[in-house]
Amino acid sequence: MSENRGYHIIGGGIVGASIAYHLGRRTDEPVHVYEKGRLASETTRKSLAFFGFYGDETQYRMKQYGMELYNGFLSSPRADPGYVTTGLLNVSTTEEGARALQEEVAERNERLADAKGTAVDTSPVDFIAPDDLKRAAVLPFLDTDVVTGSVFRPQVGYFRPRELALEFIERARDEGVVFHEHTAVTDLTVEDGVLSGLSVDGEWRPADEVISAAGPWNPRVAAMAGVDLPVKHTLAPVLELKPKEPIPYTLPWITHRESGFSIRRNADGRVLMTNHPPGGYEEATEYDPETVDDSFPPDLQSRGLEVLESLLPTVETFDVVDERVGIRSSTPDKNPIVGWTRVDGFSVAAFSTSGIQLAPATGNVIADQLIDDDPSEFYEGLSVSRFESYVDHK
Repeated sequence: MSENRGYHIIGGGIVGASIAYHLGRRTDEPVHVYEKGRLASETTRKSLAFFGFYGDETQYRMKQYGMELYNGFLSSPRADPGYVTTGLLNVSTTEEGARALQEEVAERNERLADAKGTAVDTSPVDFIAPDDLKRAAVLPFLDTDVVTGSVFRPQVGYFRPRELALEFIERARDEGVVFHEHTAVTDLTVEDGVLSGLSVDGEWRPADEVISAAGPWNPRVAAMAGVDLPVKHTLAPVLELKPKEPIPYTLPWITHRESGFSIRRNADGRVLMTNHPPGGYEEATEYDPETVDDSFPPDLQSRGLEVLESLLPTVETFDVVDERVGIRSSTPDKNPIVGWTRVDGFSVAAFSTSGIQLAPATGNVIADQLIDDDPSEFYEGLSVSRFESYVDHK
């Protein structure tokens, strides 16, 4: 590390804040975070901030690190991130959807059985037939007659997303990290495959290590360094609804297998609805984050309300009280791309959703690589080199 050059993080959301926190704890070198707007006010603020154990082995192990860290934060919170346990209920309303849920559960449990004795070991999740559903969870408003199959995961809940990011930010500041709001990184300088500096609001600064944690802006930032990331986008619209008649019970996070719509009841009684379109990376595209506004697409809203009303028919009507649209990132295998790239001195933290859940472990991985030159235990599952034609500098 050259004298006074330090570490430069692009993006002041929860991922950038976690990286800053982990670096700040382990080095006396300067750590700077650049956020073009307010801290944690873009993708992080628009997140539904769920945390739960689902995904592959890499994600399970990363989430275990995150759960331990978040438990430490919640024992002495600095920014009131809250936590509400809801459970996650995946439901299908077609026979094809039910078969798909059964297959996913069988594959997951087989994977976990093969991993017995490792840090991934956890209890299996079961497929629940429609006749058994009301004996498995408190669901007085759900129309189980339209449900053909379901999967319930009880250990799932949600945080307040911006406040959770502020937990990292305040703790990072205690370690000497400097956060720059309303400050844009406009270019990166790379010479012979080695990063040498960055331009901040048009002013060039020397740098040895730059980490891009810019959410949906990651492909654009990576392109400044000559790195082509295999990352696409999908819209993450959120509709905030107020039932005409209050729902007196907590609902689980209900996800409809066929349409990709999800709903949850907030502690204040409002219902949030979002859509995660089926199809994954192949169906994703690229959006310019600067041009996406906060209007929930009308056709999507109509379809979502139809799904909501079919699942919760006794809740007759809802008023729309707020809407917002984030941008999800998507990778080919649904796992993050974290760490070194082919450009020496340029690292990246790009996600396929789950930023809230995987941010803690991501910060630790980046610190292991940049401070200890240790690829980390997650290297094979997170490195960009796992994709054909992509190699990192190691």
